[in-house]
Amino acid sequence: LKFWLKSADFFWVQGEDCAMPIEKSPARNGDLPILLEGEEIRLSEPKTRLYTRQHLEGEGVLHLTTKRLVWLGGPGCAIDYPFITMHAVSRDKNAWPDPCLYCQLREEDDENEEAEEEISVPELRFVPAEPAHLQEMFQVFSEMSALNPDPFDEQADDSESEGDFEDVLGGGYQPHLGVMWNADMNDAAMEDADEDEDAHM
Repeated sequence: LKFWLKSADFFWVQGEDCAMPIEKSPARNGDLPILLEGEEIRLSEPKTRLYTRQHLEGEGVLHLTTKRLVWLGGPGCAIDYPFITMHAVSRDKNAWPDPCLYCQLREEDDENEEAEEEISVPELRFVPAEPAHLQEMFQVFSEMSALNPDPFDEQADDSESEGDFEDVLGGGYQPHLGVMWNADMNDAAMEDADEDEDAHM
């Protein structure tokens, strides 16, 4: 099944089958997800709030597994990594009041949409009760994303240089991010911008 993000009422528009779904109410056993075959949990972060754009969906446990992101709060949701096109740590209070793990989701193509029309990118923010855990969350997320590349991305190029990463940071819409990883980038994108700042002090 395929689901799509609607900000106020959380998820979900059902459509045709999709290889990278956002799943509502994934199977669970209390605060633990029922794992798929061969799936393992690599990190669990309790008391994590989830926001869809500006809307608070609730507080729950965020699990980063070897195959997907699973948030179990309220009905909960599960997202395959290839469906998350970019993730980052945001610590800028002007962008968001609390330090968070920021995610942009794959935008659904609309053949009838005019090319010049501005697209509203689906966004999620995971806000842990312990901001000090964000770096580990980001690191594990990056590693698991690298293990689950987009099977439909024909433009992925592992040979992209560190300079390409710097171009993206200086490019279009970026919500003042401290650490960023993009599905089209290489391991250089896993560096913490805060470490770069310390090196220049």
